[in-house]
Amino acid sequence: MEDVEVVAEAPRLFAIVQETADDGWVAAWGLDFGDGTAQVTDAEGGLRISTTSGERALWYFTIDKTARARLVWVESPVAHAVDP
Repeated sequence: MEDVEVVAEAPRLFAIVQETADDGWVAAWGLDFGDGTAQVTDAEGGLRISTTSGERALWYFTIDKTARARLVWVESPVAHAVDP
């Protein structure tokens, strides 16, 4: 398999960021597989969510009305293959 094919199949990394007027933090990290599945874990590792997309994952973090939540797509750095 070529590196380009691996990169094309890779899930998209995203963060759920929560912000108040005074502070901001990464509340969760997730992987969107592009096939209707996404996996999310909160930044502390205590919560895991299976959902349909990064956008849908955001909904779970908008329930807390004390902080604004937003979705941030993280661009992947260029993949480098490492040969053993």
